[in-house]
Amino acid sequence: MRLPLLLAAATLALPATALASPTAPPAPAPGSTTTVTGVVTRADGRWTADDRAIVTDAVIVTDDGRRVTVTQLGGHAPAAAGRPAMTQHTWHAAPRLYPGDRVTVTARAGVTRGGAPRLAAEDVVVLAGGAARFVRTGPTGAGSYLYWPSGCAFVTSTNDTGDLAGDLERQIVAASLAEWNDAVAGCSYMELVAGEPAPDAEIGHDGLNIIRFRDRWCRPATDEDPELCLSAAAAGLTTMIFVDDEDSARDGEIVDADIELNAQHFAISADGASQGDAPCLADLANTLVHELGHLLGLDHTCLDADDPPKLDGDGAQVPRCTETTDPAITEATMYPYQDCGETDKATVSDDEVDAICTIYPLADDPGVCEPAGAGDDGGCCSAAGDGGGAGGAAALAAACGLLIVASGRRRRAPVHRRR
Repeated sequence: MRLPLLLAAATLALPATALASPTAPPAPAPGSTTTVTGVVTRADGRWTADDRAIVTDAVIVTDDGRRVTVTQLGGHAPAAAGRPAMTQHTWHAAPRLYPGDRVTVTARAGVTRGGAPRLAAEDVVVLAGGAARFVRTGPTGAGSYLYWPSGCAFVTSTNDTGDLAGDLERQIVAASLAEWNDAVAGCSYMELVAGEPAPDAEIGHDGLNIIRFRDRWCRPATDEDPELCLSAAAAGLTTMIFVDDEDSARDGEIVDADIELNAQHFAISADGASQGDAPCLADLANTLVHELGHLLGLDHTCLDADDPPKLDGDGAQVPRCTETTDPAITEATMYPYQDCGETDKATVSDDEVDAICTIYPLADDPGVCEPAGAGDDGGCCSAAGDGGGAGGAAALAAACGLLIVASGRRRRAPVHRRR
């Protein structure tokens, strides 16, 4: 498994000296400038000692192998000592340094009041971007983004699929949960926990977050409603219910999230093989790891034509999928299209690691791991509306899917489209 950049970079944490490499030459004279070119491997935001500003200490591995630490004004400081996480941004200033970026930085040598040498970044040129900034699901009407209040989210398997032999699908479900857990373990408290199987569970607000294979790609009829069929282009869908109430302290809290996998229009596969007869293979791990990203509160890295404008984790406009070829977007786990038989999304990308570690940082660990309560009253409705619940709370149901559409010899599918 590819080691996520943020976890790999954790081994590079060094004291904040002007030149962190033990074999580096002496620190430059105060007031002089130095220019370095390399890749940002770490960028840690913190409050200054007087609590008036946020600065970022960034480690750059240069082309000649040195590790240089520079300090930049602005950035993101995690929650601490009762204060929420905050970001400081200055427009028209030098670009912010992010892990994965290849940059040329001009920095001025200086010293702290205590005499410790530092390099202060003055000019930043981004030569090649790292991972695209992540996109969260939301906001609610009151501006909140979605989150799980517990330190974990339970995920329950329901049925099996005839497209895979034996219990292979259950092995892949377990491996997909572990893929997320292992990727973020070094910087996030959030964990996906396998719940007890519930063969008869269906999609809906019932306190269970389920994974269901559908040989017929429709929601079954109920006493009140007829059978409701889903988009044939979607290889997977995630339906989420969350609090959407400006008067509630729980605004944005996820209370239920369910995943459906399309075994009617796609042959669910593993390692390029399937017992299904549909012409397009939908690799189970590829689809499921993406859908689990939605369950955790992540949205797509680009917008479809019918999506409203959104901002990414850095406050920038999310581009239209038809208007970007940036591999940091198109190769991310949360990119909304996949090829038949694709397996790239089975590995959590660096951008998604950054997202989960920002939403659920270790410093904010609630110290509890419990299922979402099935007794939480909240209306369920389409993504365009809302419903009332106890105490005036409202909930939205947002359905997303992994689509595969014809395109010449290859078929691509939005991994997820809001319905």
